[in-house]
Amino acid sequence: MTHEQERDDIAHADRGRRPSWTEEIALQTVDSAGAIRHVTVYIGAPSAALITLIDADSCTEISGADYLDCLTQARRQLEQEGRRLCCQGARPNVHPSGQLRQFTNGREAYVHPSDAASGISETVDIFAPALPEDVVRLDEQRAAILASWNARSRTNPI
Repeated sequence: MTHEQERDDIAHADRGRRPSWTEEIALQTVDSAGAIRHVTVYIGAPSAALITLIDADSCTEISGADYLDCLTQARRQLEQEGRRLCCQGARPNVHPSGQLRQFTNGREAYVHPSDAASGISETVDIFAPALPEDVVRLDEQRAAILASWNARSRTNPI
């Protein structure tokens, strides 16, 4: 059975027990040596934060409080294998506000500008593809976001 046939079987199997998948997103992972591997993420209906991560070796169904929680779990799993998921939600300057996270069920996040004085932030779909050189590990992303918040608080004191 080919990878595509296996992926289709998983995506369409047991429709009575699984939510219908609303999206299929082709992404890449990259390891520390720069090797690229392809993965597919199936996204569940907006009312349920559920994704399925499929690559050549595995199929993992992940549920969470919201889509950001699902993405974090998927990234943690891949990082244990030495891989980073190449998506917008893995960029060092991408993070949602609490309000945006609640309104989009964690699906969208802000791109925080490098200029701490700038108040303009665009939003991105956390599952949209990103370049391998633009993504970081979870711990690196957390450190970058905290540094950004600290820089903004020095620039805009309360």
